[in-house]
Amino acid sequence: MSLSKKLTSIFAPVLLIVTSVANAALPIPPEEISQPYPDVKVQTISSAEALINQFKQQQYQLNITIKNDSLPAIFVENLPTDLNSLPVEQKTSGFIRLLLPTIIDVNKHITNVRNKVISLSKQPTTKWTQEETAWMKNLMASYDIKSNNVDELLLRLDVIPIGMVLAQGIDESGWGTSYFAVNGNSLYGEHLSSKGGKYLSTPGGHVKVAAFDNLFAGTARYMYNLNTTSAYKDLWTLRQQLRQENKLSGSELVQALSHYSTRGQAYVDNLRALIKHHKLDSFDTAEFNTTPPLRIKFTK
Repeated sequence: MSLSKKLTSIFAPVLLIVTSVANAALPIPPEEISQPYPDVKVQTISSAEALINQFKQQQYQLNITIKNDSLPAIFVENLPTDLNSLPVEQKTSGFIRLLLPTIIDVNKHITNVRNKVISLSKQPTTKWTQEETAWMKNLMASYDIKSNNVDELLLRLDVIPIGMVLAQGIDESGWGTSYFAVNGNSLYGEHLSSKGGKYLSTPGGHVKVAAFDNLFAGTARYMYNLNTTSAYKDLWTLRQQLRQENKLSGSELVQALSHYSTRGQAYVDNLRALIKHHKLDSFDTAEFNTTPPLRIKFTK
């Protein structure tokens, strides 16, 4: 074998690995992730009380999370049917605890995508790989940026504060007890998209509500809708302003949600009250601790 052929045979696998690593480095937007959870065995349980016991075993309490700014990576894939059977304090804190890791994780994926866009924007497009060019093109199309302007993309492609997500999830799903939440992992009151998809309907079929495979998918789609629907332009602008002023929080950003509900300003006021009473803005900087991740799923 010639020297050139030997070198080719040696380095070809290395080049393949490097290319694969480069491709793997391109983060996937959360709304496009089909398998979002850690590759660990799923623990199936059948009641809200069993979930509370799981939280106790993992020492997962909201006051500890706030104090340490950390929490275990316990991913609850769906909702129990009996949250209302719990005492009020257990029901409210239990719902917040089951949803919080999912919100943090979705925002992490958004941040990863956003950071990659920022990184690429600092380079000439001629330096981008084919994969990076295609990735950016798909993002622009997904976020309906016809100008291919990166600043316009970054205006939309950003996190939703945790306190705001929790407050909307609480309000729209009745603390995780609504029919659409329990049966369709739909916590945020989203109607079926014009593009179609899974849905549940009200009696008589007059209203079709979007349904999802799990709480991650439902949360990711809700954030994506906020970030891509033109009715929320004021939210994008306010978020950018708050970020620049280092004031981005749920209680500040909810003022841009008067069009989200027919209740208008009363809806915004209720969200603010929920955020304040339950200290929902206290989790914005919380990170997962080093305990092994858990996946929990309720049997219906």
